[in-house]
Amino acid sequence: MKFTSMFRYGLRALSVIAARHGQGPVSARRIAELEDLSPAFLEQLLARLRRGGVVVGVRGPGGGFRLARSPDQIGVDQIARALEGPLCVAKCVCPEGSESEECDRIDRCAAQPLLRKLGDDITGVLGSYTLADVACDMNDPGAGPERGKAGR
Repeated sequence: MKFTSMFRYGLRALSVIAARHGQGPVSARRIAELEDLSPAFLEQLLARLRRGGVVVGVRGPGGGFRLARSPDQIGVDQIARALEGPLCVAKCVCPEGSESEECDRIDRCAAQPLLRKLGDDITGVLGSYTLADVACDMNDPGAGPERGKAGR
């Protein structure tokens, strides 16, 4: 499984917004400047994050984006789904309505139980981290995954 630049850059943009949580919205232009991101690509990220319920857009002078909830209440799994779509290790075990493919062997496939378990494990690990963990690690580059909930 490989996350795209959408996920990586999304975490970077969200870390900027999280660092200013409670201080008002952050403009897309400011995020793009701080993280050296393409403004057009950032707009796509923010639109997906808004549709996914991760951020809220604030219009008008002084507008921008703020988190929909506090950073410790936003799971990395929610961020990944907002930016990447359903988290699937194989098309045949994707949730209903996503990329799932009907397979004639699904009921007698030796790989299917393992693939489902791997998908659940990946989702569980991502869900054990929050945006607060990501933002904390961004402020302390020497901090490793042990700072997140999964390593506790």
